[in-house]
Amino acid sequence: MLADESTDARGGARRRLRRVPKPFAGWTARAICAIRSTIPVADEPHELPHVTLHFAQSLDGRIAFPRARARLSSPEGIVLAHRARAANDAVLVGSRTVHVDDPRLTVRACDGRQPRRIVLASGLDVPASARVFERGPGLLVIGARGRAAPDAVARLTAAGAQVRVVDATPDGLVSLPAALDAIRAWGVARLLVEGGARILTAFLRERLAASATVEIAPRWLGEPGLVALGAIGAGAKDASASTVALAETHVDRAGESVVVRGRVVY
Repeated sequence: MLADESTDARGGARRRLRRVPKPFAGWTARAICAIRSTIPVADEPHELPHVTLHFAQSLDGRIAFPRARARLSSPEGIVLAHRARAANDAVLVGSRTVHVDDPRLTVRACDGRQPRRIVLASGLDVPASARVFERGPGLLVIGARGRAAPDAVARLTAAGAQVRVVDATPDGLVSLPAALDAIRAWGVARLLVEGGARILTAFLRERLAASATVEIAPRWLGEPGLVALGAIGAGAKDASASTVALAETHVDRAGESVVVRGRVVY
């Protein structure tokens, strides 16, 4: 059973339970896209967005090559990813993903509304030629204070992006809590995070992801493939105490891939 969402007469969200048929194997794209979102919405303006991680990995937990994209998603997995985009207010990636994959971050494989696009780029090193600048409902680029130069702000603004500069971590990266504050102020209640590895790791390490969907492709990449996650411990002396789990898990098929989704438990 999954929690589904509807809206009452006052515009608030209420939840009911429904059954989701599975597996996805053999489903048409239209049937997959017809499943409604199960992501709860942040109701109060001061709340941070509800964050869902969504990514594809190999059997050995790798998601890409150092300077090249690894095509891991099955056709059905691509539909699921686009359905997830349509179900969220915005989709977020890091600047490395923009440089390597040059994603559009749009909904194309199924019907649905287009999400806003967000790029975390501590030094605002996002090329104005990137496809995230293509026409859409909005692009937000977030930089780190002390690294985001005024001329970079002007360059990205002239290219059509909105730019926010937030507090930095001690190592000069964008502070995720500060970024989420800016994202919520931008009107985003539901946020889909697609990567890359450093971004996925940071959201789990800082205990900011609420749910996750992982597509596991039936192939190995080996070295020099990049692992999906780095160290996610929050300074715990006992390594076992720093692990992160999924609860209320559901395992489905998406073509040849296996999809695991659930609530993130820290």
